[in-house]
Amino acid sequence: MVERERVEFWTQTLVLIRSTTISIAMDFDPLSDAAPSRYAVESDEEDEYNPLQSSTSNGKEHEEFKIKIVGQTQNGRPLIATFGDAGKYWAKGADLGEQTGAVMVNNIQVGLIFSPSWVDATIVVSETFTRLPIAAMAGYASALVDELALPIFPIAILDVYAAPTYISSLPISMHDAPIRYLTKSKQANPGLKNTELFEPPNLIHSTTSAALLSHIVTQDPRSLASLILLPFPRVPAPPPKTLQPSDFSHLTEDEYQWSFEMMNHTHNLLASLTGKFKNPSPVWQKPKHSKPTIGHQSSARSTVGEGGMYI
Repeated sequence: MVERERVEFWTQTLVLIRSTTISIAMDFDPLSDAAPSRYAVESDEEDEYNPLQSSTSNGKEHEEFKIKIVGQTQNGRPLIATFGDAGKYWAKGADLGEQTGAVMVNNIQVGLIFSPSWVDATIVVSETFTRLPIAAMAGYASALVDELALPIFPIAILDVYAAPTYISSLPISMHDAPIRYLTKSKQANPGLKNTELFEPPNLIHSTTSAALLSHIVTQDPRSLASLILLPFPRVPAPPPKTLQPSDFSHLTEDEYQWSFEMMNHTHNLLASLTGKFKNPSPVWQKPKHSKPTIGHQSSARSTVGEGGMYI
């Protein structure tokens, strides 16, 4: 009897020791004395840098743009508004004469105003030395139309379209890419016979031109607006987030140089869309002091298969 009780005692003791050992093993954390993992300290998503997340620290996203037109300008005339690379290259050979005014955005010159004697129209060459953020484009377009033109007068806009990504039924090389247009006028213009319509589903990448055309179309049904687009070998860069000071260091450089025939046709087309040439009728002249931008010396010729898009 005593021997049996002794066996039961040691059996219960052994079970108790095993259960205690298991409990201790389950409660023991081998990393309890180690430093916390890096993700536990530095993985707060609110503190991590996100390039797509807007930041309010610099206060630029709520920047106000004050637009004013200065100089001696003639209001209530037909308007020729040119933008970017196309406007810069055309203006160099168009004999615009002396600058008569400017379109200032926050005291930075964005548009140059000319009133040449050979055409009865006001000419604005925009975004050649600095570019507008998206937030400033609507106000800029409104200033051009409301202060320099009237709805009853025609407006011609010159810009570029990306030829390699233009969607068409047949593949078109950069060398054969035509001048394209959009117009609100229902009357056929003889000058458009050598140009082709800018067709959907293609989009205008030059947002300032799009904003100006949209403003014209929605403001007055009587307005006559036309958009002339020159083929460009690349997709234009997106607009900047902030307005930068004018940079005149690349005045003699051009991102792309179109042929004389195309530029002279564009020159005549802009005048025919806004009125008539005065005598004598000028010819667009190839700029003497002009060179391709370093790193972008592209030939006017290209072959099918360099990124052209067609369906």
